[in-house]
Parts: sequence; structure tokens; C-alpha cells
Amino acid sequence: MKIKFLNLPCLCLVFYCPIFWAFNATALGLAGTRANDVTSIEYNGLSPVIQIHTARIFTDYERHGFFRIGLLPIPVAENVQIQIRSADYLTNALYELHSWDDPSAGVKRLELRTLEIGLFGDKQPRLSAVTARVGQNGTLELSTVSLFDAADQQMSIPKATLQIAGSSTGWLCWNCDGQSQHVFLFKPKPDKTP
Repeated sequence: MKIKFLNLPCLCLVFYCPIFWAFNATALGLAGTRANDVTSIEYNGLSPVIQIHTARIFTDYERHGFFRIGLLPIPVAENVQIQIRSADYLTNALYELHSWDDPSAGVKRLELRTLEIGLFGDKQPRLSAVTARVGQNGTLELSTVSLFDAADQQMSIPKATLQIAGSSTGWLCWNCDGQSQHVFLFKPKPDKTP
């Protein structure tokens, strides 16, 4: 079961549909389409397995240097927080993003700004990124990425790719000094109790 909460100015609605309907409205050219505080929760029985919260959804424009190009609108989701039970649910949480990278259909590229992905029960997200865009072959292209390891130490990466579909779901890849690096984001953290 999926539950969606949407707060528009002076209006609160509950829908049984995926969160990305608001992105579809911006892609269809509905100028001025905005949504604030959108939350989507998917349950397995009585337990939540996916929760996606987006602070703001709006239409922006492609940037080239300092200029915004008015003929190139893009749907944007800002302050996106994704919580999942395990990596198995990452594909479900981001499944509808695949349709946003189809140049043959003229689909505009969705941009996620200030993205956080974590597991339920974690004190901090496993991954945060300043921007994320849908890439090829079921990936998210991330920039200015922060990771937290098992000891809650932060590591910064300028650019990385997160696999969100297929057999490699949950793997983050990046280059460091010409070497390809890979890490699985959703390993259970060791219990810190003595």
C-alpha cells in the first residue's frame, strides 16, 4: 500500500499513488506547478519499507555557466530524504526515475537537489549528495557526495554513480586518483554496544 501526503497552499490531500505525479505535472509544462512537503510511504503489512519526503517540487531551468535557459525547463525536487528497509527496496523507491532519461521521448531530466538516502533506524543518512540526476542503465549521477562509514566517519567524493536498478543495486562507484572505487552502501552497521 502506498500513501502520499501533499501540502499545497491551503490544501492537504492524501493519495494512493507514487510521489512522482508532481514531477509529471512539471514535465507536462504546467507552468508554476509546485508542491511542498510531499511524503510517500510504502508498507509491507504494518511495517514501512520505503519513505520518501520531498520539501519542495518545482520547475527550474537548465543552466549554462551563469545563465538559465528559459527554453529548457527541468523538474526539480529539493531536500529529498529517502529511507528504506534494505537495498532490496532502493529499486522500488526510485523506480519511476528511470522514465526521466529518455531523450527519444523528449523527456526532461529530473534533478534532485540535496538528496539523502538512509536505512530506517540509522541516526544519519548513508549517503548525501548536493545534486543527483538520472543516468544511463539504472543509475543516479551524483555530485558533491558525502558517505558515512561504519564508524560514522565522513568521506567526501566530488562525483559518483549510484546503481538504483539491476543486480548491482546499492553499489556506489567513483574514481579516485585514476582508480575505480566501489562500495555497497547498505551493509548493516556493527552493533556498538559493549
